[in-house]
Amino acid sequence: MILEFEDEKGLLDAQTRALMQTCSQAAQRAEGVTLPLSVFIRVTDDDEIRTINREQRGKDAATDVLSFPTVNYPAGKTAGQCDKLLARELDDEVDACMLGDLIISMPHVLAQAAEYGHSPEREAAYLTVHGLCHLMGYDHIEDEDKKKMRAMEEKILSAIGM
Repeated sequence: MILEFEDEKGLLDAQTRALMQTCSQAAQRAEGVTLPLSVFIRVTDDDEIRTINREQRGKDAATDVLSFPTVNYPAGKTAGQCDKLLARELDDEVDACMLGDLIISMPHVLAQAAEYGHSPEREAAYLTVHGLCHLMGYDHIEDEDKKKMRAMEEKILSAIGM
């Protein structure tokens, strides 16, 4: 999976960037997608993610991760079952199918790592995987969907030793 990063505030270190890349490769393998994929990841602070959340979702609050998928998957389907839909998102410039955009708040990564008692790396990996799952068609609104999404998140995180 090709990741394009935007980090205007200089919040992303090389180690976390590499970890996010590892997460993306594991997510693609776990989902079973063989087409080349691409994701845009913007790393930012709470003020900016709050503005985006308010403008795009009508929620005036900072959050940890926002996902904006390019593919509208049919009900009950995820990326691994939708090669034709993914192929429609082929970006000739990168020669990959665009899954969508992720926006991650690094202050939330640090705060939640402290709150949950694990490393910032573990939290960054989780939020990346969570966002990627959304881009691949998973959701957690309904209990049954939440079980599927959590199982996929755990499968991906286990594959990378987290």
